[in-house]
Amino acid sequence: MKFELDDREQKILNTLARRGVMSPSQVSAETWLLPGDTMTVLRSLAEAGLVQMREDTDSADGKLVALTVEAHDFLENGSVRQQIKMIKR
Repeated sequence: MKFELDDREQKILNTLARRGVMSPSQVSAETWLLPGDTMTVLRSLAEAGLVQMREDTDSADGKLVALTVEAHDFLENGSVRQQIKMIKR
């Protein structure tokens, strides 16, 4: 399966790759995306199997976000733009 990421999706994946597991509000603050936009992108990335969102009672948002093995593989094997084509809804 191939995906093409838009700028927001790339920014979030690169941020998670650099910073590690984060809450959605931390992702939003780090990427300068609005919280609602951040959640929309995170849900899309989760549906594509590139991030995992899990419940976490210690997080202010109640969730934590992490890259999946597939996302790490894509990021390690070259340009995300060439390897990933997101199926838009």
